[in-house]
Amino acid sequence: MEPGSFMEWEDGSAVSLVERLVESAWRNHASDIHIEPFADRVRIRMRLDGSLTEWALFKKEMHPPVAARVKVLAGMDIAEHRVPQDGHFQMEVDGCPVNMRVSAVPTVFGEKLVIRLLASGSIIDHGETFGMEEGDYQVVRDLLEAPSGLLYLTGPTGSGKTTTLYMILEFLADRPVNIATIEDPVEKNLPGISQCQVNYPAGFGFENGLRALLRQDPDIIMVGETRDKETAAISMRGAITGHLVLSTLHTRDAASAIPRLRDLGMEPYQIAGSILGIVAQRLLRKLCPDCAEEGEANEEERRILGAEIKKIRRPKGCARCSYTGYRGRTAIHQILPADRKLRAMISRDAGEEELREYARRELGMASLKEQAARLVAEGITSLEEYKKAVYYDE
Repeated sequence: MEPGSFMEWEDGSAVSLVERLVESAWRNHASDIHIEPFADRVRIRMRLDGSLTEWALFKKEMHPPVAARVKVLAGMDIAEHRVPQDGHFQMEVDGCPVNMRVSAVPTVFGEKLVIRLLASGSIIDHGETFGMEEGDYQVVRDLLEAPSGLLYLTGPTGSGKTTTLYMILEFLADRPVNIATIEDPVEKNLPGISQCQVNYPAGFGFENGLRALLRQDPDIIMVGETRDKETAAISMRGAITGHLVLSTLHTRDAASAIPRLRDLGMEPYQIAGSILGIVAQRLLRKLCPDCAEEGEANEEERRILGAEIKKIRRPKGCARCSYTGYRGRTAIHQILPADRKLRAMISRDAGEEELREYARRELGMASLKEQAARLVAEGITSLEEYKKAVYYDE
């Protein structure tokens, strides 16, 4: 199946259909497959470069065997259709093991299934520098030279935080160190790194998993997500006692990670004593180079990007980009390194705006808004992507 194609499923088995869907998603760098039942058909959509694209249609009678096949692969109860279920499975595509997470939710027309490809193979610009521009990369490289401390990657779901963490871990794995991770779930198998997946039914969560890893003589620990007080507290204790700890937080920018940690119950002195730096990240879709058109910038575009902007590129859509106008994604970053003065400000519980202003004035921290505007002005992305990326900064 090709991007943007539609078909009625006439023959073949549910087994082959699911296999073809996964193969197609992997080869087209999709992050998710949506299997959606309706009254008279089943719609397949795939998330390409962060945006859902209609992919295929097949007859309604194929839905039960397809849903059953996915649930069998994911280790779910195929006889249960009334409550949500979660599972995961692995399939090999083009010689690569692809880990997938599955969610099934009952709807009025049957179970909707979403398959997330945890390592979608999508290509991000500047992969050799953690997806970052050279200046940001050098700042993060300097932070990673520290023998201990806590480095957070922040951003909304789907902003590429885990992908960046994996690139950093692969870089660190070249050192003579012991690296361990605790994740939910493991999204990609990293050679030379001990990766642990949480198992809540068995009583193995982030908190006790992290406690166990700290007894494994680690040099570097990656905690997939900091979502509660206990995980944050143990991560900080690990950083203070001589470990380099990497983790993620859901915040809108770098400075807002500090009040978020306070909301989780951390004391200012704990944050100040452990924090190494904070990296905020967003992903923006890139305009398709084959069909984007250059035109005169209108009044709104010039107001947002600067009056000196005369031309701007806009998405059109072609077969190469599945008629979306976009192909591939690029990342923007905001780096907040914690120097001595910033730590002192955190210790006295300085406000978010005070921290942000100091970082911009003294540490040269750029805003995500500025970086997104630069990409629009350079013709790399669109004003629509700019607005989505910096919505909360407007």
